[in-house]
Amino acid sequence: MRTEVVSREAAANVPDRRRHVRYRFSAPITIYPKDRSAVKAVSLEISESGMSALVSGALPVGEAVDLEPIAGSRVSALIRRHNGKIYGFEFLNLTQAQVRQIAQDCKALPKFQTRVLDV
Repeated sequence: MRTEVVSREAAANVPDRRRHVRYRFSAPITIYPKDRSAVKAVSLEISESGMSALVSGALPVGEAVDLEPIAGSRVSALIRRHNGKIYGFEFLNLTQAQVRQIAQDCKALPKFQTRVLDV
């Protein structure tokens, strides 16, 4: 029990280095790798610069993919990280309209709390 409390306290002192605030966002998405079949996933959180998702298949970190639907369309993203079946994506080459749509959509979502288990 004590270890859990110490871990939470330690986590509270670690700054979040992300460029944008993340928001809880759970919705089915499809990942389109360049040379393979589409992969189903469920998003976990989103920001103006990227998102994370629970992915049904294996994907290589560093690969560029398309994600759909994001901001009502298909967007390009780079696979930045993964931990088990959870993958982190950085959006690439978003249009100003897509950035505005993501920001607008995020206004209606609760903030994603990294210091507590809310997934």
